[in-house]
Amino acid sequence: MNSMSLSKLGGMCLCLGAALLTIPFLLQITLGGTPEEGSLIWRYFSEELTNGGTLSLLYPILSILGIALLIFGTHTLNSILQKEKEDGLLSLGTMLIILGSIGYMFVWSLDYHILWGQHIENAWEIAALGMTMEIGMVMLFGVVNWSGVQCFASALASRGYGNSTLVKVTSVFAGLHVVNHLYTIFNLDPMSS
Repeated sequence: MNSMSLSKLGGMCLCLGAALLTIPFLLQITLGGTPEEGSLIWRYFSEELTNGGTLSLLYPILSILGIALLIFGTHTLNSILQKEKEDGLLSLGTMLIILGSIGYMFVWSLDYHILWGQHIENAWEIAALGMTMEIGMVMLFGVVNWSGVQCFASALASRGYGNSTLVKVTSVFAGLHVVNHLYTIFNLDPMSS
């Protein structure tokens, strides 16, 4: 068996990880929907999850595998670029991405808590509690993760690495995501979709 270079494997992991992470996200949006105004959003999302059948079991597996591949790809790209020229912002972005991504792995694992706890008395309350924990963790780890993406993309843009327009747009998009997560933390109404 021929060995594969680190840069090639890292690039493949970035592409495959992004694809694996995107599939569940798109399927949940297209097969799901949005809660009715005035309904408890945690109940809606937990019921969507528990009614998802086998797909609800598959989504966390695909997502966590995708996240793991993205972590490896990001770490690899950082390692390669640091050898060319040391960059503190790139390292900070990498660390924040890794920490935020590990947090997202914990979030996805809570889906099983919701799914496997549905057959007990007061199941929807436990599912809603699990969904509340998920959303709280998404908001907090989202700030960390998207701050990392913003730092990482800004460092790449300052180096002129890759498509400069795409990297700059990614940096702005990530910064807006940080603001969105912070805004949501302070303004979320669980009875409003």
